[in-house]
Amino acid sequence: MRTRYGILACLLALAGGAFAASRAPVPAPTSRVRVEVRAPLVVPQGEPELEVAPPPRSAPPTEDTGPLRAAGVGLEDGLIITGESTQRVLLFTFDDGPERRTTPALLDALDRHDVKAVFFVTVERLSGPGNRIQEQRELLREIVARGHVIGNHTVTHQQLPLMTTEAITAELDHADAVLTELVGFRPRLFRPPGGSRSPRVDRVLAARGYTQMLWSHGTGDFQVRSADDVQHIFRRVLERREREEGVRGGVVLMHDPHSWSVEAFPRIMDEIERTNCELLTRGEELYDVIDDPALFFAARDGAEPGTVAPPLTLPPDVHARRQATRRDEARERCAAIVASR
Repeated sequence: MRTRYGILACLLALAGGAFAASRAPVPAPTSRVRVEVRAPLVVPQGEPELEVAPPPRSAPPTEDTGPLRAAGVGLEDGLIITGESTQRVLLFTFDDGPERRTTPALLDALDRHDVKAVFFVTVERLSGPGNRIQEQRELLREIVARGHVIGNHTVTHQQLPLMTTEAITAELDHADAVLTELVGFRPRLFRPPGGSRSPRVDRVLAARGYTQMLWSHGTGDFQVRSADDVQHIFRRVLERREREEGVRGGVVLMHDPHSWSVEAFPRIMDEIERTNCELLTRGEELYDVIDDPALFFAARDGAEPGTVAPPLTLPPDVHARRQATRRDEARERCAAIVASR
């Protein structure tokens, strides 16, 4: 038992992700294990700079607000989103899909809990022949049809600072082409694999108008193998970041190809609802699951490509209205929970 929770304690440190640590260079990884920590900067030495030309821009949808939302129209060329918030707001994001064996169940769970998420798509899951690839291409369209936002997570999920500028550009071109073919637009949001960035990578992405979205709350689901552990890490990270850093909410990182992550999501939502019952009785701010990544967005407006956005703080009137709605919902839900006991 001690060994298990010792491992979980290590994962808590990784899952929370201290942004300050992301600024220090670290040695290049020596294994193929993907560690989804927050943004270690790995800068290859001696690589020549290449001029990066912006790609042809796909025309934004003009008739249907669904594709506009899914594309993240209006979220281009923004400051880097760290995902942190000074308030108890949570935005769920899912990386590395779509996966035909797990993503459909997640979509149904999101619908049941009336949550819209951001899906950062790994495009090699959508490229090539075969029934599996075709099913996942249709699944991407289903994600858009259900009102979620999609973002680019590269083609092959390699850490970008370890790649040449030419190779990065080729991956971005491929991803843009495949996503535009499938859903009719090029996403504006981008999540670098592993959160790994460098000044050179930031410039490449900014030249193409991408807005990078990182995360503030990991769940450790890339290394554990049970829904119980994912739920436990989520709760501990939420508590630790608020207690130690004053980060009360933000962007949650999960991975939809993992069955234990999909199983954990509705448990996490149920736990948020139970926690809100306790917060309600104490008269404290409730957790508010938000649907709109635009709330985290800040335009770059000529700032250097590596500049980060400030933590999200909703305007007081907006926050008050949303909290009033959450309290009304919690009163009804919490009364039903008490009545069922």
